[in-house]
Amino acid sequence: MIGYLVSKDQKFYIPSEIVCTDETRVPFRGRLKFRQYIKEKIHKFGIKTFKLCVNGAYTYNMKIYCGTESENDWVLVADKVVLGLMNNLLDSGRILFTDNRYTSVGLARKLATRGTHFVEILRSNRKCNPKNVITASLNRGQIFGMENDDGITVLK
Repeated sequence: MIGYLVSKDQKFYIPSEIVCTDETRVPFRGRLKFRQYIKEKIHKFGIKTFKLCVNGAYTYNMKIYCGTESENDWVLVADKVVLGLMNNLLDSGRILFTDNRYTSVGLARKLATRGTHFVEILRSNRKCNPKNVITASLNRGQIFGMENDDGITVLK
């Protein structure tokens, strides 16, 4: 049902150049196999959804998290989630913003090949990060960065 509603909404709304991915928990206390419990939250029980949001906080696409994904490595699952949410918007020159949960140099490479720019906060322990940038010791206000052969720039 949600897939049907999302596809109908996408027919009538053309998003701007800038889009963003994030996750949300919808409060839910009923019985459901994939309901999540997070002790620290105000609403402790809920359903996790991955969302692609556009200008005006409009949810352009979403996916409900129904339990463990098939991949063991979170980076691969995050790549799948982001690419799935962006499916209709790839190859159109858009700019995607994400938080550090969905970031990796590999995902940036995949999106670059599909004509999508990627702005992210990169976790320092991710694979394929340039060691020189991660270990650089900087003073306040300094910036250090490197660009690889694919045109992906990592800054600190």
